[in-house]
Amino acid sequence: MRRIRQKGNTKRAGKPNFWGEYAKNVPKELMEMVYSQYYSHDTLTVYCDGSSKGSLMAAACSYVQNTSIIVRQQLVYPPKVCIGKNMYSELQAIIFGLTHYEKYRQDGCRQVIFYSDVNGIENLLAYESTFRKSQELRALQMEMMQTYYTKKEQSHIPITVKYLPVDQKKYNPLARSSHNGAKKLLSRK
Repeated sequence: MRRIRQKGNTKRAGKPNFWGEYAKNVPKELMEMVYSQYYSHDTLTVYCDGSSKGSLMAAACSYVQNTSIIVRQQLVYPPKVCIGKNMYSELQAIIFGLTHYEKYRQDGCRQVIFYSDVNGIENLLAYESTFRKSQELRALQMEMMQTYYTKKEQSHIPITVKYLPVDQKKYNPLARSSHNGAKKLLSRK
């Protein structure tokens, strides 16, 4: 029997250190959450974020599953009355994520969880709260709700949108990746 020799060295890599020298500042629970999402085979985690610069806005999403982080972004052109209202880009980011998540869902995925830093996002999706002073934001909320409920109905797996609290956002490299994606797109314009 002849043995096949391999070229090169095989190195076993440990967990990636997303935080570098700041790892000592990161709460253990947050590290565990990030690693759990990063290594998950059965959950696609989507971080949604929006950003604005002058009259331009950008929406970005980070799709995280099975050691893969894919960041996608798009420009957003708000109506004049929504310029300076970052909520417009935040809601657009959720719509963007809902519209495109299926492209990034891997085999074995049994649920999709979206995270947004919009406080009260669950209430906005349930129409328990709305934008009283802005017809444009109210219309965008309705579009977001329609997209969400249509995707939930069409999907064979559960889809959830959750608020990402500040303590889970700070030091979270996955949330940071969507934030940076939106900022980077705006810096090119």
